Amino acid sequence: MNGKTDNPHDTRMSELFGNKEAFLSFLRDCVKAEWLDDLDEDSVKRSPKTYVLQDFAKKAADVVYEATLKKGKERIIFYVLLENQSRVDHTMPYRLLLYIVEILRDYYNHADTKKRKRKDFKFPAVFPIVFYTGSGKWTVPQNLREMFAGHGRFGDNLLDFRYALVDAKAYDDESVKNFRSKLLKVMMLLERSKDFIEIAETAVKYKDEIQGLNDEEKRVLSVALDILNQVYGASQSHDFKEILYSENAGRIDSMLTDVIANAKNYERSIRKEERKEQAKEMAKEMLIDSEPMEKIMKYTKLTEKQIREIEKTL
Repeated sequence: MNGKTDNPHDTRMSELFGNKEAFLSFLRDCVKAEWLDDLDEDSVKRSPKTYVLQDFAKKAADVVYEATLKKGKERIIFYVLLENQSRVDHTMPYRLLLYIVEILRDYYNHADTKKRKRKDFKFPAVFPIVFYTGSGKWTVPQNLREMFAGHGRFGDNLLDFRYALVDAKAYDDESVKNFRSKLLKVMMLLERSKDFIEIAETAVKYKDEIQGLNDEEKRVLSVALDILNQVYGASQSHDFKEILYSENAGRIDSMLTDVIANAKNYERSIRKEERKEQAKEMAKEMLIDSEPMEKIMKYTKLTEKQIREIEKTL
């Protein structure tokens, strides 16, 4: 049960949910289960345990919180699976089943041997949540029973549970405006960003919220921006950190303008390089097909000298 992850997405999400206020906001503003009104917030604490199974070690990371309810003092374990695949995983209910069983097994093994033999011994409720930030539409059934062949015929005799799904794509400016946590609000919108320009524009739009974050929240956001910088390959994080801590409004506006301009230039240079590589590949194919030089120059927009250099590599 090793909680370490090399996935940059998992790292920034783990940092986000390590913030208790952000996690409580996630529960109340995204999950929205009625019984959450009875949650004892003082009892909510992050568990040092993690339950990434060997079979799925490279596919996901998890966040585990423990809490109790005010009435009855029932114990509950929140299991959040961080899912960032571009393609949805249709085995998700089965995967969650394995994680839940592992949590219960661990709880049983660490329970007092005398208490667990008693009639009144109870397991904690395990509440599974999938936080999905992938680009594709989530089309996986949320009930385990739907993974069984002929599930409609067997009624309550089939093993079943339903997981909560939080899809980052479903949130926009309007739906996050009343989030209890400013950090969660900003991070949720950053997750929806398709490129570095959108990240910068989000920072511009929510600069007041960013300025209002406390030191720990700024640290979490700073980590996220560092990672996003690595992912998108642009040297921008230093500017973002200055923005986070600057108290000069004019300086903030100037830096944000520079960041967006630099990001746009970076995106244009990337697209230019991609077009150049595509032209070279087209020239190779046309040379292999013995197409005339004039035709290759016309369709690729390359010079004769460039095409001759490509010809030498064939």
